[in-house]
Amino acid sequence: MSEQENVTMLSESNLQTAAKKKPKGRLKKISPLLWATVIVPTVCSLVYFSVMASDQYTSESSFVVRSARQQGTVSGLGALLQNTGFTRSQDDIYTVQEYMRSRTALDELKKQIPVRTYYEEKGDLFSRFNPFGLTGSDEEFYQYYLGKVNINLDAVSGISVLHVRSFDAAESKKINEALLKKGEELINRLNDRARKDTVSFAEKNVAVAEERVKETADNLMNYRTENGIFDLKEQSGVQMGLVSKLQDELIVIQTQLDQVRAVTPDNPQIPGLIAREKSLRKEISQQMRLISGKGDGSIAGKAAEYQRLFIENELAEKQLAATMASLEQAKSEADQQQLYLEVISKPSKPDVALYPKRFYNILATFVIGLILYGILSLLTASVREHKN
Repeated sequence: MSEQENVTMLSESNLQTAAKKKPKGRLKKISPLLWATVIVPTVCSLVYFSVMASDQYTSESSFVVRSARQQGTVSGLGALLQNTGFTRSQDDIYTVQEYMRSRTALDELKKQIPVRTYYEEKGDLFSRFNPFGLTGSDEEFYQYYLGKVNINLDAVSGISVLHVRSFDAAESKKINEALLKKGEELINRLNDRARKDTVSFAEKNVAVAEERVKETADNLMNYRTENGIFDLKEQSGVQMGLVSKLQDELIVIQTQLDQVRAVTPDNPQIPGLIAREKSLRKEISQQMRLISGKGDGSIAGKAAEYQRLFIENELAEKQLAATMASLEQAKSEADQQQLYLEVISKPSKPDVALYPKRFYNILATFVIGLILYGILSLLTASVREHKN
């Protein structure tokens, strides 16, 4: 073999060796920081979201809470909205939302469907609840459950959208339906409570008014019995009529006495007429004292107390009539349901898993890693420059 061929073979061998060593040199040039912040997390994210991550299905439904239309004086847009027969009940919407996401609703849900089993036995190692079979307290599951149930409210339309996410489409729909049913049960309980409170309050008012009527009637009856009065107005009218008759008779006697004295002064009828005149005057005086005397036994003395008792009884009867009318109105309003939970769209059974967002999560891991790498690189360079 010639010397030129040997040189050629050595050159080719050196080139091959250099080619083999070149990639290793490039790999060595990759910063450990880049490995730690970008490459390894991105590869792990790629493997997890591409192979391991379980599909999660979201069931969606929408509902609105409305109240019965309240009659009142409205104008403009309010009148147009009331023509539909119902108005939104914003405060009760928040009440229903909070209840659906509450621990109480979850506890009631567990009695109907095995909610915890849905999230413990399905899903990948990083998505399921209590993957290693540890204690898994109710508080921990409740916090996990809150991440699977979401309610969004459109403040303009008042429509709430309920999203329930699990590892099975049918189970997501089942949980969504159960939560809507729990919301309706809450509305019914609120209606029943309001109905009972309204009627109970009206019935208490009626009972108080009835007791007041009985009390005033007893007082008036006792006063009448003690003072011999049935109807003060009628009795005073009778007394005045009697006095009027006595006065008429007195006038007749006086006229007759004057005539007898004028004709026959010694007439034996004169003493009788004089006696009758005195008797009438005494009777009239006595009747007038009974009517307008200063003592408590006179009709005038009894009138003030009698009138007070009579007015109290009359007012109590009017109050009783008013409270009974209020009770009837309360019962009539109670017969009408005050709040309604109307389901606009029923819970859906998803056929496509919307979660996890695989490409988005992988890309987000890569971008966040790059940002973290850039920040740490700047900090490292700044520290090195400070040391130098």
